[in-house]
Amino acid sequence: MNKQEFAVIAVGIKSAYPASKILEDDASMNFWYRMLKDLNGKVVENAVMEHISTSVYPPNIAEIRKLCMERCKPPVLGFDEAWGVVQRAMSEYGWYHPNEAFALMDDLTVSVVKNLGWSRLCQSENPTADRANFREAYEAKAKEAVNSNMLPDFISNEKLMLQQQYAPRIEAREPPAIEQTVAPERKELTPQQCEERARQFEAVRRRLMGGGTNE
Repeated sequence: MNKQEFAVIAVGIKSAYPASKILEDDASMNFWYRMLKDLNGKVVENAVMEHISTSVYPPNIAEIRKLCMERCKPPVLGFDEAWGVVQRAMSEYGWYHPNEAFALMDDLTVSVVKNLGWSRLCQSENPTADRANFREAYEAKAKEAVNSNMLPDFISNEKLMLQQQYAPRIEAREPPAIEQTVAPERKELTPQQCEERARQFEAVRRRLMGGGTNE
């Protein structure tokens, strides 16, 4: 969208909501344009017209971008729809044909299923728990996907750069060294020492058995 297209859209917004102070100065106009210029002008115009037709309140940037994403991006399935696709895939293909099963799913659903384990899901005897686990994982990823779709490219790129610059890094460390215990060197006994040791053991055995000694 170029500045001329945005100017026409801004006039429409201000005309529909004359009591609002939205887009009343150059700074506001420039900021809004920066946040929306990556979108197609016709798409933005249609999204704004929908908002004007359905809401008595002026739109904000997030609302406009969300309406635009509904026109430009494939919709993110709700949990029930996604789980229904997974159940169908399990019924038709089972754990032994994962590639065919994954072909029925969108990328988001496939990523969640792989994290949970396709074979484990297919062979599980607790579908209630599987459904709950899938829901928790899927809804978290779906929210992340929706938010990601709404971001302008310059924000996504800058976010990644800042994460690389400021996020704490986990440094690889060498495992602690394990000390090797050296057994003390054993000394060989002479034949005489062996005989003496045997007599001592025999004497102890006799005393324990109550037999006394002949010495």
